[in-house]
Amino acid sequence: MAAEWGAVEEDSAATFLFKSANTDFSIDWNWILSCLASVFMIFGGVIPYLPQYREIKKKESADGFSTYVCLSLLTANTLRILFW
Repeated sequence: MAAEWGAVEEDSAATFLFKSANTDFSIDWNWILSCLASVFMIFGGVIPYLPQYREIKKKESADGFSTYVCLSLLTANTLRILFW
């Protein structure tokens, strides 16, 4: 009878360890999405400048440079950061 109780205790301990091990690897999707949104908010402001930079670098001239585009992009990105 003692062997039966020992077997039950080992099984319950193994089950407890198995269940607790599985709960440690849960994914917090809210945290992941929040981090991705933060990274996009930080580095996303540079993306609209890249085509203009490539054109200036390709032509080796600043003829394609528009101060109005820079003004609108800076204003939009500043408002986005303030909203964030």
